[in-house]
Amino acid sequence: MLEYTATRLKFKRDEIEALGDDDYFKIHVTNDNTSYKMTKKEFHYTFSNVINTKAYIEDGSYNYQKTPDKALKYLV
Repeated sequence: MLEYTATRLKFKRDEIEALGDDDYFKIHVTNDNTSYKMTKKEFHYTFSNVINTKAYIEDGSYNYQKTPDKALKYLV
């Protein structure tokens, strides 16, 4: 399982896309002391807007300034 820490909810393209669809990743978010765990497939379904952004495609990561409500179901 892939794990990383970020100050905000951040999706790292190269790490996530290297996973299999049913592989899990966990993000530890330090600004609100929470962790989110999901599969690559769940990420693609729930955050389809993220994978189509210029930041994710070209820069390799996408950060949320404020964690969206749709992420709450992945809290661990």
